[in-house]
Amino acid sequence: LNADLQKIQGQISSGKTTSQASDNPTGAVNASFVRDQKQMLDRFETNIERAHTNLVLTEVTLEDSVNVLKRAYELTIQADNDVLTATDRRAIGLEITQLKDAFMGLANTRHYNGDYLFSGYRVTTRPFVENAEAEVEFQGDRGSHQVQFSETLRVKTGLDGAEVFMRVPTPHGTKDAFAILTAIENRLMAGEKHSEGVEEMRLAIEHVTNQQTVVGAQINKIDFQKDVIGSRQQLLSENLSELEDADIAALVTELQSKILNRDASQQAFIKISQQSLFDYLR
Repeated sequence: LNADLQKIQGQISSGKTTSQASDNPTGAVNASFVRDQKQMLDRFETNIERAHTNLVLTEVTLEDSVNVLKRAYELTIQADNDVLTATDRRAIGLEITQLKDAFMGLANTRHYNGDYLFSGYRVTTRPFVENAEAEVEFQGDRGSHQVQFSETLRVKTGLDGAEVFMRVPTPHGTKDAFAILTAIENRLMAGEKHSEGVEEMRLAIEHVTNQQTVVGAQINKIDFQKDVIGSRQQLLSENLSELEDADIAALVTELQSKILNRDASQQAFIKISQQSLFDYLR
């Protein structure tokens, strides 16, 4: 009875039905499997949080990039007006220069940990650099970071920087967005309009917007998977509770019953131990 009482008291204090696997081998195996599943889902949740942070930063950067290009597009249309003088166009060209610098800064955005967002696997290398000929070169690589966020699914945590900024489809072939801005800047600074640049700017906006859509789809994908994992975690927690958690109310009732039995047994033992052979002879 004392051994039973100690076991029940241990279950009440720990809140668990068993203190060691030998108490319930089958339950222990099942509980171990459930814990392994929860640890795996914990890793997936960590990966999802990291991917979500990267993708949201990418989405915000692309949105800002589109806004810069839209302003440049508006200015290019404005400069195409025949009533403007060469001086007027040079003034617009100066604003295009500022926008181009801002666009370069966005393309070279860093993550909170210092890694470049659009440099592929070469995260410590500045991805977009202007050479001596004032042409922008891509110094990163085409690597695409991915993380596992379910047993069978992986998700990209970013975009190919060269694809985003260096491959704008135009009627005259693929151009980089920096070259399109530079061509407009040069023509306006020379006091000339650049009608062809209007269409190229529109295509650049469309291209970067499409890349932004890709990122948005990835965010929606991992948000959905995050909800799925949350539901699975809750179900596993409930299963683990059923396997391991003790019914405290039932244990307290059993404990009280055994205490009464023990006390009654002790009292009976005391009475029996006080009797002698003469008590039986009478």
